[in-house]
Amino acid sequence: MEKPYFCRMDFQSVIIPILLLLFLNIIVFFIFKSLMYGKENAGMKFLFLNISKDVVWLIYALSVVEKTNQNMLVLIFSFLAISFAVYFVVIKLLNKS
Repeated sequence: MEKPYFCRMDFQSVIIPILLLLFLNIIVFFIFKSLMYGKENAGMKFLFLNISKDVVWLIYALSVVEKTNQNMLVLIFSFLAISFAVYFVVIKLLNKS
C-alpha cells in the first residue's frame, strides 16, 4: 500500500541540517553573549556574524537535502522559527543594556 502524499517526506534528510542550524545558533548566541554583549555596536556585530552563519548553513543545507517542496518548506519554517527565537533573545538583551 502506498503512503499518503503528506507522509512521503523523508525526515532523515532534513533533520541533520535543522539540528546543525540549532547548534550553530546556540554557538552564535554564546559568542554574542561572551564577546560582543555590552560593547559598542554589539547588535551590528551580531547581525554580521549571524548572517554569515546563515549563508554558510544555507549552502550546506541546499547541497545535502533533496530538493522537494516538502523538504524546502520544512527547512524554511524551521529556519524562520529558530532565527526568530535567537533574534528575540538578542533584541531583548540589547534593549536591557
